[in-house]
Amino acid sequence: MITEIQSDSRQSLRHLFRELWHYRELFLSFMERDLKVRYKQTFLGVTWVLLYPILFTGIFSVIFGHVAKMPNNDLPYPLFYLAALVPWQCFANGLSQASTSLEASSGLISKIYFPRIIVPASVLSSTIIDFVIGWVLFNSVAISWGYWTWQFIMFTPVLLTLQLATALGVGLTLSVLNAQFRDIRYVIPFLIQLGMFVTPVIFPISRLPEWLLWGTWINPMAGIIEAYRALLSGTYIPYQLLAINTVVAALYLLFGIWFFEKRIQRIVDVL
Repeated sequence: MITEIQSDSRQSLRHLFRELWHYRELFLSFMERDLKVRYKQTFLGVTWVLLYPILFTGIFSVIFGHVAKMPNNDLPYPLFYLAALVPWQCFANGLSQASTSLEASSGLISKIYFPRIIVPASVLSSTIIDFVIGWVLFNSVAISWGYWTWQFIMFTPVLLTLQLATALGVGLTLSVLNAQFRDIRYVIPFLIQLGMFVTPVIFPISRLPEWLLWGTWINPMAGIIEAYRALLSGTYIPYQLLAINTVVAALYLLFGIWFFEKRIQRIVDVL
């Protein structure tokens, strides 16, 4: 007897979560595959995860710190930029890989059934390992310079969850669009690069004029980066901004799931 399983794009969230739990071993297998493929046949391996924030921290510290004299919240410039680059690197890499994951796994998706949302979700989840490596580097530097606080332990899981929810919500939407319109793959790097310049990676939020502050409300990475810097400098944590960012991230995630499930069956036929 052959049992045909079909995916209903109108399935409820509860049914979707039940399916994801049922296929949890496949989800973990995809995560393991993504980690192995990412660093396969690379000479430096996971060292690349450390080189990116270290190199760009040095470049930003010299150009925007010592040359442009960018405000730094009374922090050493390397810490000021490292606090932004570690979460931003994980966010940008996860969003980029999740956005192109359906196209990359088209051969598997077109042959067998499983909850398709596993593909972008597993790719994004595998970047948590990269974040942990960068987080250890960031905390090591903060400890050595006397800026570390135990609140990092408490706030990091919350900020990481907010970061992943944002990346997954946007990534799900872009993955479907990219699978249907292959031009999107060329737009994604531009959007990510633009996102870094409109997020307070190079500058503090205090440098934004008041009429542009609304942009930080719809950009959860703004609150995340400012929170890390506030923990370092011992200043007031932007709870109001984080609360707004949390609501926005939840909306991104819910829309991403809805859009993905609504369009995925049509996309499978295209793939």
